[in-house]
Amino acid sequence: MEENTNTKPTKKKRLLFWLVLAACLLIVAAITVGIIFGVRGNGQVPTIDSGSGQNPPASGDDKDKDDDKDKDDGGGTVDTSSQYEFIPPVETVTLIKSHEFGYDKTMDWYRLHQAMDFGAPAGTNVLAAVDGKITSIVTSDMLDYAVIEIEHANDLKTVYKFVDPAEGLKVGQEVSRGQVIGTVAAASGRENADGDHLHFEVFKAGGIADPDDYLHIASK
Repeated sequence: MEENTNTKPTKKKRLLFWLVLAACLLIVAAITVGIIFGVRGNGQVPTIDSGSGQNPPASGDDKDKDDDKDKDDGGGTVDTSSQYEFIPPVETVTLIKSHEFGYDKTMDWYRLHQAMDFGAPAGTNVLAAVDGKITSIVTSDMLDYAVIEIEHANDLKTVYKFVDPAEGLKVGQEVSRGQVIGTVAAASGRENADGDHLHFEVFKAGGIADPDDYLHIASK
């Protein structure tokens, strides 16, 4: 007698198949969830390109960062607006002596001339080269002129020598670039042999500087 062989899967095998399949699905689901939360944790949120070629508007934080970057460009504290750009301290520029080593006709010796001298007839208006505050007006009974000092932003100071101060000009007064602060005085003192002129000095951080670094007259 032939023995019958049952080829149908038993209940135990079918149950094992479904358990294995369920376990695989759980593993796949766990991996998918882990990937999604991992991407979100890194801040990589998918975006949709609209095809317009335009970047999305910046958030408030991004805008603040851009503003801070703009403030830092160009040195941060240096103001490049026109009110901090020097103008010649006289309307008609006639440069008779630069910031240089040379012969002093009045004193009859060679020395470093730490200024720029602008030839101008007595009575010519003297102008503030840049916005600032009057910090000193020095006069002397022995001399027929005054020396005016003005402090400016960025640790700068300008000095105007051989000047008759404008009426009412006083220490502590704010002046604007181009404002008349006095007139050229008649030649006298240690540079009288050079004739009527304005002696103009610039100081940076307390040290003498070449005025042409700010006026760009002699270097043109």
